[in-house]
Amino acid sequence: MTRMFETLAELEHAFQNLREQLGAMVTANEDFPLLVVDLFSGAGGMSYGFKYWGDRLYKIIGAVDLEVAKPSDSKAKKGGGGTNCNATYEANIGIRPLKADITELNPREYRENLGLEVGQLGVLISCAPCTGFSQKNFLNHQNDDPRNHLVRRSGVFLEEFLPEFFVMENVPEMMLGKHRHHFEELKEILVGLGYSYTAGVLDFSTLGLPQRRKRAVVMAWREGRRIPALPRFFSSPPTVREAIGHLPPLSAGETHPNDPMHRCPRHTPEVMERIKAVPRDGGSWIDLASRNPELLIPSMKRKLREGKKGSFPDVYGRMSWNSPAPTITRECGHPGNGRYLHPEQDRMLSIREMAILQGFPPNYTFIGNLNQCYNQIGDAVPPLVSRTIAGLFLLLKLGLNWGQVMNRHIHVSNLNWLYFEEHVPRAQVEQDPLLIP
Repeated sequence: MTRMFETLAELEHAFQNLREQLGAMVTANEDFPLLVVDLFSGAGGMSYGFKYWGDRLYKIIGAVDLEVAKPSDSKAKKGGGGTNCNATYEANIGIRPLKADITELNPREYRENLGLEVGQLGVLISCAPCTGFSQKNFLNHQNDDPRNHLVRRSGVFLEEFLPEFFVMENVPEMMLGKHRHHFEELKEILVGLGYSYTAGVLDFSTLGLPQRRKRAVVMAWREGRRIPALPRFFSSPPTVREAIGHLPPLSAGETHPNDPMHRCPRHTPEVMERIKAVPRDGGSWIDLASRNPELLIPSMKRKLREGKKGSFPDVYGRMSWNSPAPTITRECGHPGNGRYLHPEQDRMLSIREMAILQGFPPNYTFIGNLNQCYNQIGDAVPPLVSRTIAGLFLLLKLGLNWGQVMNRHIHVSNLNWLYFEEHVPRAQVEQDPLLIP
């Protein structure tokens, strides 16, 4: 077998070949396509990873999203404002999500409206909003956020649908620290229903995402057999240059004539002056302290005096060409929110650039104003990652493994994970062929 992947192009070619190979294998197989429902569907990042494999393997039949950025967003709940993610989902996935509150949606009625019997669903996706767990919200370290109970609510839908596979993605805090009890509640439901599960925290850059993104993943299988850890495709992560270095130059406030998604915000003269002063290829506002102190705003000066910069050095930061991107969040549309400036051009990363770094394909369409589009990208599960999860489910269903189908040495080990645990309700043979990398 050949080595692990070295470029994103190599990985893409391998997945295209695998898609054709698996699609041909299931022709006239009554077990396919696997039907998919996506709760908290957002802009379609998780769904697209399943849609990628084609209609012979997966068919997405339902999605739900309230389009609310915050629990307090009463305007969005009444039909205005919000994230506009359902329009983006429909434009790319092909169905319009139901705009509904999961806490109020009746699981049985929703299942029956989809025309499903209990146990007929192939995959239930449930990636509840992660803001309630995030370390970035100081209050989360003191109080439990109502959004966190959406994890338990996901378990209620799991009990009603009894899908063959279940997947959830969230921030690491769902499994680590004071919020772990929500994960424990979900585990109790999975174990009670007889599911096996693999769960842990993984840096998605090992899967080929050109971004440092540590996230918790839960994958469960109704068959009760062991689920291998997600594979490691790259020994070193892809870089910003490899991912977006080929895109045409752009000025702040412009839209490229050949790609309406290759657009970025304009800024005030004061902000533009500050951006231009930030050193190329990895600089940030910290560099201005000695070079251009007159450009520092009061909060920057206060941080310097207090010596408590913390994550603040990333503010007004440029990405580095030869490193993966930092974690992209829903607030990635303003230079004051993180390291979201282009490595050498005097502007924010465009919608297209940010989306590619978040693992979206280069033809994905986002609908909404600039801020909504950036929010949709930052909130999304990277499709490059969900494609791998969807692929793993197919391999499990067909009794195959990554090494067999890709003819490469694919490293499958929980040592790739920052945190890992698993549960298998039934005894396994000592050498399960599904576990051989």
